[in-house]
This record gives sequence, structure tokens and C-alpha cells, in this order.
Amino acid sequence: MFAQSVRQFSSTLATNNPDLSAFRGNGGKILVWHGLADQLLPPQSTIQYYQNVQHAMGGAAKTNSFARLFLAPGAAHCAGAAGPAPTDPLAAMVKWVEHGQAPQSIPATLTNPDTGAATLSRPLCSYPLVARYTGHGNTDQARNFTCARPLSR
Repeated sequence: MFAQSVRQFSSTLATNNPDLSAFRGNGGKILVWHGLADQLLPPQSTIQYYQNVQHAMGGAAKTNSFARLFLAPGAAHCAGAAGPAPTDPLAAMVKWVEHGQAPQSIPATLTNPDTGAATLSRPLCSYPLVARYTGHGNTDQARNFTCARPLSR
């Protein structure tokens, strides 16, 4: 039954085709974010899909012209958990679509559910960049972080 459903419905419902050339050709823009503490969908699957898109679409630079991936350390599925989640990704999309300003990062906050106050903020950086502490200021504030290449292991 599973194989039959894949054959029957993939052309309409599948989300694993990395060839987004028609989407790009029609002027589409997409921001994807994934919490690295997602309890429902493994973040590595989203990273792998994005890498497949980069390969299919001619590399990172060409893909970045219409698609960006942002990883949220500590964020769960569609929301915060121990880490901040995007505050207003739609604002970043509007700037990109209407003003041609592609986001290098998007703001993220962790909010106290009891008070509604933001307790932690970070920039979520365009993949493969990560937020790195500048070494100065409060480590709970996004302004004290910059987007940089991950440190080598």
C-alpha cells in the first residue's frame, strides 16, 4: 500500500524533489528554517534536502539567489524549546521579495511563556553559517553574535 501511495500521490504531494528550477524561474523565493531540537522531523533531513537542492540548482551561490536555510539551535518543532525560534520570518521574506534584500540572518528569540518577555535572542544565520559569540557583551543578546563559518573539528 505504501509503494502504491508513493506512485499515486508523489507527483502532487512529494516534498523531496530538489529540482526547483520552475519555482526559481517564476521568481519564487523561499526561506526554510528548522529547529535543531525538533522532536518530530530530523533536522538532518532538511539539511540533506537543502544540500540536494544546491547540487541540483548549480551550487550554493545560485541556490542562495532564491532559497535560504536557517537552523535554530535548541528550537523544537515550529517553536522554541531551550533555544530561540524565528521572531518574524515573514518580515525577512518581504524585504527579499519587495526590496531585493536577501537575508543573511533572521532574528530569533526565546520567550518566557509566563511573562511573554524575550529571555534570549540570536541571529539565525543563512546555512552553512552559524552564530558565533563576538567575545563581548551579554551572551543572551543577538547583537553580541555574528554569522561565521562553523569552526573545524
